[in-house]
Amino acid sequence: MLPVILSNLLAIIIMLACFQFPRIMRVIMGLIFIVAGVINLINIYNNPTVYVEGFGPAAIDLYKEIIYGPFSKQPGLYVALISIGQVLVGALLWLKKFWYYLGAFGGFVFFVAITPLGAGSAFPAPVFLAFALLALLFRKRRKTVFGT
Repeated sequence: MLPVILSNLLAIIIMLACFQFPRIMRVIMGLIFIVAGVINLINIYNNPTVYVEGFGPAAIDLYKEIIYGPFSKQPGLYVALISIGQVLVGALLWLKKFWYYLGAFGGFVFFVAITPLGAGSAFPAPVFLAFALLALLFRKRRKTVFGT
């Protein structure tokens, strides 16, 4: 229970920081996505069943059917695709205009999509993080993190 509480506290802090410090938080949110993608790739290589065992029990019924159905037959493929998406979202958050918007929207969709995983996603942390990306999406700052 402590990891879920800490995850939610951190998600709230990130959300509030995105409203106050959008440029810095773009860098941090990009890093979060990239690191999460790399960690998922490492985990899926070392223990592919961890995602089925970890996310299946707490997910809503529709997600359970997917997790215990097609996902359980090839978790490496699915998690690898998700991981590539995470790294891509992280990189796009560092770019400008269209690509930045695409990355922020992609991250928002990702967090909304993992919300039904329940405790597996440390619910309601993904909701807070989705709002964090909305805050970044609608801030006036649209330059890259490199200043151009």
